[in-house]
Amino acid sequence: MIYQALRVGLLAVILALLVSDHSLAQSARPQQLKVAVSTATPHNTPLWVARDKKIFDKYGVDVQMIFVMGGALVSQMLAAGEIQVAANAPAALVSLIAGGTDIAMFLGISNTSPFSLITQPNIKTAADLKGKRLGTARFGGSSHVSALIALDHLGLDAKRDKILIMQTGLDPERMAALEQKGLDAAMLQRLATKTMLAKSYTQLLNMNQAKITYQNTVLASRRDQMTANPKLFDSFVRAVVEGYAYVFNKDNKQAVREVIAKNLRLPNADAAEDFYVEALEELDRKPYPTVEGTKTVIKYVSEQNPKVASVKAERIVDSSWLKKLDDEGFFEKVYRSK
Repeated sequence: MIYQALRVGLLAVILALLVSDHSLAQSARPQQLKVAVSTATPHNTPLWVARDKKIFDKYGVDVQMIFVMGGALVSQMLAAGEIQVAANAPAALVSLIAGGTDIAMFLGISNTSPFSLITQPNIKTAADLKGKRLGTARFGGSSHVSALIALDHLGLDAKRDKILIMQTGLDPERMAALEQKGLDAAMLQRLATKTMLAKSYTQLLNMNQAKITYQNTVLASRRDQMTANPKLFDSFVRAVVEGYAYVFNKDNKQAVREVIAKNLRLPNADAAEDFYVEALEELDRKPYPTVEGTKTVIKYVSEQNPKVASVKAERIVDSSWLKKLDDEGFFEKVYRSK
């Protein structure tokens, strides 16, 4: 009788230990987070570093990063719940938000436009651009909105000045169209700009150097996803910020160039030098998304979609995740430790 009682008690203890071990294993298992990136550009370097250098693993987040061609498709995937985080242009998000999808932009990956307005060698002034053809990528995307902002900054208006804005593919396609005289001007990013300037093409405007307020790329999520998984998103944001610290540490230059070369499919780290410099120029040490930059996006996208005019930048920009880290001294900690 006593033996049977002891046996039952021992089995209960073993079962309890097994359940406890299983619970601990479950809690220790990294939580999965699907992140979609819409463009292969250097400002995504902190994300690549956080993944390739196992920083996400350190914070217990299993980040599944996928590349999806086109910001519009990434936005639709976010709205449908197929991904939890989008690294995307706000220009591709605000139309969905205007339609009722509750999306929050919680980190500003790129808080300035990386584009320059490059023209044929014979076009030297803004006035020379009147009646000409200007190439961008997709309508409503970052390069298209940047084109509208650039024209405005130069005192031009596409309709009034009969400037034809054309969808002509990514940088390589736009460069080829310039050389074949199929375009008079194009919006190009840093490396493409450098290449065309070496061939005597004209730079009418460098938007980064002009310090034009613009929210180019953000990390965004549906608000219900964030409120349902606050610990997961907190860990994710911490890992990304540590990725920033890794990138900005000059001792890591070679390692960062190797990460860029791998993700941009370049032949070696030396080929990534220009992209490394571009990343340092474009990234902010504290990557808060900006309300003013988002207002600029809303202003120009609403010209194509009037419903977007009702979107309030203050509502969709959520700085609380970064502010929490700022208040507890997390930025100082990771930058000092790096």
